[in-house]
Amino acid sequence: MANVNALIKEAVTGIAVAKNFRQEAAIYQAFGEVNQQSYRINVQRGFVLASVFPTLNALGGAGTALLVYVGGLSELQGLITYGGWYLFISSLDYFWFPVLNLSAFWSQVQGGLSAAERVFALIDAESTVRQIGQSPLSTLEGEIQFERVEFRYAREPVLEAFSLHVRPGEDVALVGHTGAGKTTIAKLISRFYEFQGGALHIDGQDIRTLDLRDYRRRLGIVPQVPFLFSGTIADNVRYARPSVGDGEIAALAGRIGDGEWLETLPEGLQTEVGERGARLSMGQRQLVSLLRVLVQRPAIFILDEATANIDPFTEYQIQQALRLILEEATSILIAHRLSTVRAADRIIVLRQGAILEEGDHDSLLGRGGHYAELYNTYFRHQSLQYVEAARQFAPDPPPPPASRSKP
Repeated sequence: MANVNALIKEAVTGIAVAKNFRQEAAIYQAFGEVNQQSYRINVQRGFVLASVFPTLNALGGAGTALLVYVGGLSELQGLITYGGWYLFISSLDYFWFPVLNLSAFWSQVQGGLSAAERVFALIDAESTVRQIGQSPLSTLEGEIQFERVEFRYAREPVLEAFSLHVRPGEDVALVGHTGAGKTTIAKLISRFYEFQGGALHIDGQDIRTLDLRDYRRRLGIVPQVPFLFSGTIADNVRYARPSVGDGEIAALAGRIGDGEWLETLPEGLQTEVGERGARLSMGQRQLVSLLRVLVQRPAIFILDEATANIDPFTEYQIQQALRLILEEATSILIAHRLSTVRAADRIIVLRQGAILEEGDHDSLLGRGGHYAELYNTYFRHQSLQYVEAARQFAPDPPPPPASRSKP
């Protein structure tokens, strides 16, 4: 049944892609195979469970008949009285009745045992992140120190002897091709991954000795695909700090683009976002996620910037929200937009888990190294100079056709 349900969920979720590639028949065929397997197993299961009750009834009847026969012989021989014999058979009925009832519910018992096995397997699963201490954090300055950190997925190395020092309040942008280790570094700082070697210090303390609840309370994280819960925008913003009031939320929202992004929503902060924020655009989801972090006032801010195309006005609003956060926090920015890269105090250029270059935008661009290559590949088309040059060399539009006068 789990296989059937998983296939149905996948088919319904990806139905638009299936229709686009005309694979409805393939989905139906795959569902038919899994469904037929489930049907055969359930028929066998039903037959076995349905035969348990009559089988026990037949055994109980045969046993009772045998006792009647043996008891009759014993009574004739004077070994037992009629009253004792009848009492024994009646007590036997009290034994068989709960056994037969239990067999009637055996299918539910089996289903419960199957579900319990999965639940307990999840409960007994051990976390790969292991803390060796629970030191409370009263304050957090935001200093981050990687010291020859080793990290690998299974047997594939990602970071090898990686070292990096981020000063309190510094904004660091991580750039590099896919697989360079940018997201891994962010996951290690947020303590979602366990490194295998070296040391990672936060404010001079080993991250493994910190109380994770206190530490993560001072972390602000915006993933590449912002996740919103069903409810209103205010509910999602308040998720970071349940005590914050609507007035403070509205005041902070008003500092982003003068609050114009809220005016485009039908009910402002009380607008329902839908499941996973489906009723909002990607840019609006990013703004809500940034506002949620802004309300939290974190000491360390981690942004895995989305690559979705958004209009220039929304990008301007996102940059406004980012500046408000960057003013008060140590920031790790996995940057995909030129505006975000330029806003950073320092740019770290990564390749295969190693630091190739670091510096600000202008100095790195002047070196003509790996960053200049990344800039020409990913960022150059976002610059104002590129847009103006493209307009300059674009061919002039053809003149409109001359109108003809009637003879």
